[in-house]
Amino acid sequence: MQPEGLPISLGITLFAMVIVWFLLIKLLFNRLERAHAQKYEAMGRPSLFLRNNIATGWATLKFLVAREHRSLNDSYLSKLSDGMLIFFIVYLMLFFGISAWLVGHPVPAA
Repeated sequence: MQPEGLPISLGITLFAMVIVWFLLIKLLFNRLERAHAQKYEAMGRPSLFLRNNIATGWATLKFLVAREHRSLNDSYLSKLSDGMLIFFIVYLMLFFGISAWLVGHPVPAA
């Protein structure tokens, strides 16, 4: 791969990861709503679009980072949540790594 094509492929990778993240979030919200309604309500009944705000986003991130799924004793939810936390960390590392790399390697003028 040519170095000029690297930013494009990395951008496509990050975009694909965002799509996967939306699918994982939808799975998480569906599971919480169906199997753990009380926790889902306590988080502000988060959704991808309708009730997507800072409070529900923060509650979702806190749920993943603080690993609050442990207290729910749901093996599917635990696997999903742990996988999502790892995915999120990898995404952040790639995003900031690519950003730092791009700052150090400006795109030449046409």
